[in-house]
Amino acid sequence: RQSPRAPPRQDKMSAPGQAFAEAVKLGEAASTKEEAVQAALECPCIEGLKSSSCGTGFVEALSCFMRADETERGAKCAGEFVALHACMVTHAGEFTEFTNELIENEKKEGYAKAASGAA
Repeated sequence: RQSPRAPPRQDKMSAPGQAFAEAVKLGEAASTKEEAVQAALECPCIEGLKSSSCGTGFVEALSCFMRADETERGAKCAGEFVALHACMVTHAGEFTEFTNELIENEKKEGYAKAASGAA
């Protein structure tokens, strides 16, 4: 039985976005960028992602994100995240829950409306 504070284990791609956020949160407590990367990559919550068909791309994207300054994360790591997304599309069967999570977030946040060009 896990303790309430233990990060959830990500065995079945149930919520990659949530696992990514948990890993980033663990890394933020580190004193250096490299320690942050290491802490994030050691999170049990992302084991499923690291061992997936897109594991290498995931590690590259997370590492870039953790090393970048907060203000430049989006621009600096865009290539890594685009490559990760392409891999996830190619291996869509492994990421069904993640796709559902994205769709739900689009509904909540209005991304679909913004992407369609509506103001």
